[in-house]
Amino acid sequence: MPYCRCGSEFSEARARLGFDCCLECGGNKAAAETACRAGMIVPISHKSGYTYLGPDRTTQRQRLLEGSAKTPPMETGAQPIGRAATPRECRRRRYEFAGWEFKPDKRGIRQKRAILRERPD
Repeated sequence: MPYCRCGSEFSEARARLGFDCCLECGGNKAAAETACRAGMIVPISHKSGYTYLGPDRTTQRQRLLEGSAKTPPMETGAQPIGRAATPRECRRRRYEFAGWEFKPDKRGIRQKRAILRERPD
């Protein structure tokens, strides 16, 4: 009969199935693996469900970068540099009330609309 790491014997049939430990040690090992994998299951994107990322950091990072069927892969290339990449200030336009106008719409009903004029700064 084969022996487990803990020193107890386990059945020959269990050894033929590929197990190298007794039932109790196997249960402890499975519980530890389940607890470890619980942190590796995450939702990749909105409405995607939970996905198993993998056992090591490299595989987990690759799966997160790949995305899913609903989300495109993450872009990890070099950041753009130069003048085109610098954000430009956007000048807010300000308007003032200039009056009312009455015009018929597509159905011929007279509509009252405000006329706005851009204010100079």
